[in-house]
Amino acid sequence: MRNTITILALFITSLGNSQSNNYASSVGLSGGYAEDGYGIMATLNYHVNRDRYVQLSIFAAIAEDKGSFDIPYNIFTVQPGYFLKIWEQKNFKRYAVNIGGGGVFGYEIINNGNNILTNGAILDAKSKFIYGLFLGIEGEITLSNDFSLLIKANEYYHSNSDVGQFYPYAGIGLRYFIF
Repeated sequence: MRNTITILALFITSLGNSQSNNYASSVGLSGGYAEDGYGIMATLNYHVNRDRYVQLSIFAAIAEDKGSFDIPYNIFTVQPGYFLKIWEQKNFKRYAVNIGGGGVFGYEIINNGNNILTNGAILDAKSKFIYGLFLGIEGEITLSNDFSLLIKANEYYHSNSDVGQFYPYAGIGLRYFIF
C-alpha cells in the first residue's frame, strides 16, 4: 500500500512538472479533401516541448459514394494523438514537418440514417459508432510568432466501418499559438 501511494504521489508530481514546462498550446483549423467529398478538422495541441505535442482533433466529412447508386454519408470523429517533429529548417526555424498517430472514435451516418434508397433498393450498411487508428503528417510554415500555415494529411483505419476501412484526409489551414 505504501509503495502504491508513493508511486501515485510521484505520478501527480510529474504531471504538475510537465504542465509547468509546457512550451506552448495551439489550436488549428483545416479543410480539404476527404474520400468522396470534403472534410474539416479542428485541432487542439498541447506542446510538451519544441519537438513533441499531444493533439486532440475533431473531424467531420461530408461525402457521397458514387458507385452504381449515389449514397451520401457523413463521418464525425474525435482523434487523440501524439506527434513528433522529424524535420525543421535549421537557421530560421520557419518550416517544420511532424508525424504522429493515435486512436479514432466516432460515428458514421449512411444515407442520412435511412436504409432504403430513392430507387427502392435496401442498404445493407448501417449508421453506427466506428473506431480505429490513424497516422498523420503535418507540414508547418511559420507566418508570424502566433500563426503558422498548416498542411495536413491523415490516413484513418476504421476497423468496423461500412464505408471502408481505410479513409484519407488532406487539408490546408491555420494554426494559432495561444501562449
